[in-house]
This record gives sequence, structure tokens and C-alpha cells, in this order.
Amino acid sequence: MEIDFNDVYANYEKLTDDEKELIRAVMNGPAREIIGKVFGTKFESYLGMFSQPSAKKKKGLASKIV
Repeated sequence: MEIDFNDVYANYEKLTDDEKELIRAVMNGPAREIIGKVFGTKFESYLGMFSQPSAKKKKGLASKIV
């Protein structure tokens, strides 16, 4: 089975912000290491693209107006 990670990333981009946050939480936790043990280190390294924290949107008077 071949996985096209361009398709995976495109599907990821279609998720809601809450769904993306859930993926990030899983990929920053022990589940990523376990998935790497099952699918291999190359697969686990691709999962890293989902573990980056999202930029939090500032709210309130101190937020920058763009």
C-alpha cells in the first residue's frame, strides 16, 4: 500500500480547527511513537508535519489589527 502524503495533507487542510487541534495533540503525545513502532520510522517522520502547534489567534484589546 502506497500513501500519497500530498493527499493526506490536502485532507488535513479540510479539517475543522478543532479536528486539527485534536490531531496535533495526538501527534505531540505518546501515540505518535507507538504509531511509528507499528508503521516504521519513515511513516512516523511524515506524521511530524501534523505535530506543529497552531498559532493561537489573539483576542482582546492587545491583539494586533491587520
